[in-house]
Amino acid sequence: MFGLLLLAGAASAPVQAASPALAAREVQARVLAANTVHVQLLAYLARGDIAGAIAMYQLQTGQAAPAWLMDLQVAYNVANQAAGRCQQVARLIHTAYSKLGQTPQYVAIRALGRKDYIAFDTASGKSPGITYNGYHVIVKVEDMVYDAYTGPAGMKLTEYLSRLHAEMGVTWKVVSSP
Repeated sequence: MFGLLLLAGAASAPVQAASPALAAREVQARVLAANTVHVQLLAYLARGDIAGAIAMYQLQTGQAAPAWLMDLQVAYNVANQAAGRCQQVARLIHTAYSKLGQTPQYVAIRALGRKDYIAFDTASGKSPGITYNGYHVIVKVEDMVYDAYTGPAGMKLTEYLSRLHAEMGVTWKVVSSP
């Protein structure tokens, strides 16, 4: 009975049923639905489809998407593909993946040789400057990295690093904050 009450509390709203068996079925349905939404969110994000993740969340739960999911969509906005925006973008991405139970890490990238300029080769063939102070930060989740330039689909760290250009090269390391 204690386990049933504990699960009922975890399912958010109280479960009222005529019998413990009916209550157990209701709790199980709510827990499975919550897990399904979570798994579906991860699947949409793995495809880089944040708009789809938001629509699915709203449809499945009947509620507005959480702020962290809406913020994730904002993080990848093309307006954030500008020098000086990387830290805020990294915080938004890090928060979203943390809320999804992932283990995101900040990765700091620095230009070597006290140089202040790093450029990134985009898929469109352009190489915009991503920093004017020699520092850029991205978010790593498992073997993928994310920032405004990768978009929501992300890319492998090795590919990301191969697209960076600085006069004397770059170095990177995992850090605790952006």
